[in-house]
Amino acid sequence: MDRQPAPRPPRPAIVAHRGASGYLPEHTLAAYELGIRLGADAFEIDVVPTRDGHLVARHENELSGSTDVADHPRFAARRTTKLVEGTPHTGWFAEDFTLAELGELRAREPLPALRSTAHDDLYAVPDLPTILALRARLAAELDRAVGLKLEVKTPAHFAAIGVPVLDRLVADLDAAGMIAADSPVEIMTFELHHLRALRARGIDNPLVFLVESDPSSVVVGEGGATVADLIAPAGLERVRAVAEALGPGRAALFTGAPDGPLGHPRPLFEHAAAAGLRLDCWTFRAENAYLPTDLRIGTDPAGLGDLAGLVAAYAQAGLDTVITDHPDRVA
Repeated sequence: MDRQPAPRPPRPAIVAHRGASGYLPEHTLAAYELGIRLGADAFEIDVVPTRDGHLVARHENELSGSTDVADHPRFAARRTTKLVEGTPHTGWFAEDFTLAELGELRAREPLPALRSTAHDDLYAVPDLPTILALRARLAAELDRAVGLKLEVKTPAHFAAIGVPVLDRLVADLDAAGMIAADSPVEIMTFELHHLRALRARGIDNPLVFLVESDPSSVVVGEGGATVADLIAPAGLERVRAVAEALGPGRAALFTGAPDGPLGHPRPLFEHAAAAGLRLDCWTFRAENAYLPTDLRIGTDPAGLGDLAGLVAAYAQAGLDTVITDHPDRVA
């Protein structure tokens, strides 16, 4: 199918990253709703599978960093070590729990050194149908479009361990009436082959190919191709055959080194525009610890710096979508 270039918005779209996760524990219904009420155009979720095949919102399948699972004695024996995309992780994993069991857990702030823990243990781990219902409710109540960017985490890994996500993803979206070319639900992943599989299933929703900031990273399922290969002009044509948007990390778009000044825009802005790809960039956070040195205010790593200035620089260079933990501070 000949996919037309996505129209460019008059200002960058604002996406609440894992909800308004700068203020409330990430991936909770409360954080998603707060993000929209703070003015975001959409909110972003990550989904991982449960043992009984449901999809729930967590950034990692390992649960101890963002829930109280370690405080539940009856789950103690499930602590284990697993390889996820070649890296060992120790803890408790979503795919070892049923949806009902995950319903007993409560969310916690995963960055306690930088953010408040006052809301720990108040909110449950939501499943995808519940999140889709929340999006619909907010759109109706606020009488405006409310988008949802849905990231599928490591689909190749889950398929390899016998917990595939594609069938459940399609079923949940279909049940909510969210499969369409003009659907408010966009699907994202770091695995381009998964986006191809969605197209093969007749999924016409807007798709976003996410890429790591490190250009030497090898992209899963692409025959050894690296990020650098796929964000070069020829690689972007390969991406555009499947997706409407490219989702790079912030460092892929400006020259500044970690813990240094912002630097200057990279050619990827121009190359993506030439390929007809929208640019959805992650992640914009207001804490000084995450900002270029020339946009920090004070010396406290947890202090809030000039996030609006950072966003303005990216927008001036041509950014289409800002994915942020602090949707109220981007302008």
